[in-house]
Amino acid sequence: MTPNPISIADSATVGEASRTMFDCGLRHLPVVDGSNRVVGIISDRDLRGPMVGCLGNVPSLTTSVSAVMTRDVVTAHVDDRVHVAAQKMVDRRVGAVLVVDNDSLIRGIVSYVDVLGQLVREAAQDARAVDLIDS
Repeated sequence: MTPNPISIADSATVGEASRTMFDCGLRHLPVVDGSNRVVGIISDRDLRGPMVGCLGNVPSLTTSVSAVMTRDVVTAHVDDRVHVAAQKMVDRRVGAVLVVDNDSLIRGIVSYVDVLGQLVREAAQDARAVDLIDS
């Protein structure tokens, strides 16, 4: 999990979101309201449009983030284990899950890269355990 991820206000523009994502190397950007509560998420795919290269599908830089963001945000609770977030990602076919507290304040983000990293670490531990048994 990436704790305290960068987010953007729901009043921001697509241009501002694009610049933030580019400058920070992000593929997912949480969108928050004035109280810092999650109201959406914008991904690099949202910024490209549903079909790259199709006329009219790419949002203007002056378009409001709230017009292109995904409102039905997939979230996990801050106390959930990584497998809970991973299962939500699989079930909903998303690349990231926002981690929120009881007040819907964003506390982190779990991406598919985080899940794969955890899987690799666990597999390496399992392999070391097997090596010890075989020794």
